[in-house]
Amino acid sequence: MARSILIHDGQAARDIGLVYICSGYLVERGKVLLVHHNRFDKWVPPGGHIEPGESFAGTAVREFKEETGLLVEAISSQPAIHPADDNAAPEPVPFYVDIEREGFPVPALVQFFFVRRQEDSAEQVVEAQLEEVHGAGWFGLEDLEQLPTFEQVRSLARFALLNYPVTFERAQA
Repeated sequence: MARSILIHDGQAARDIGLVYICSGYLVERGKVLLVHHNRFDKWVPPGGHIEPGESFAGTAVREFKEETGLLVEAISSQPAIHPADDNAAPEPVPFYVDIEREGFPVPALVQFFFVRRQEDSAEQVVEAQLEEVHGAGWFGLEDLEQLPTFEQVRSLARFALLNYPVTFERAQA
């Protein structure tokens, strides 16, 4: 069954012709956490489809927990420009966005966020959700070239390893 997003304007609903997916990249001790996706049979960042009422960053956080068992929070790739007030609350900004077609019946607008573990969850162990993923693993720069994954994931994982916002967690080139 193909998923799609409908836009409701109070009078009509229109299919926008895309699905929304959000993923997260967690880097610790110079390694990035990826999951081996059941349907794609490739290593990818934890992520999935947005649910009604979710923000993009909220989707990445929920999917990360569902696929790895880890409690994380999204890290904005941009500084906050305006503080939260009664009308608006800033949301984390993804570090990369694209439209993907391979493996999707409807093109997917995918947003990629940096994530970090929530406070007090540093000792949590990765527990892969086997209904969706075959497993989870940590990979360094030296592992990426031979990793069975998409070229886009290889590029984004390399970028995340070298540019992760928590400097002391980054890989050394």
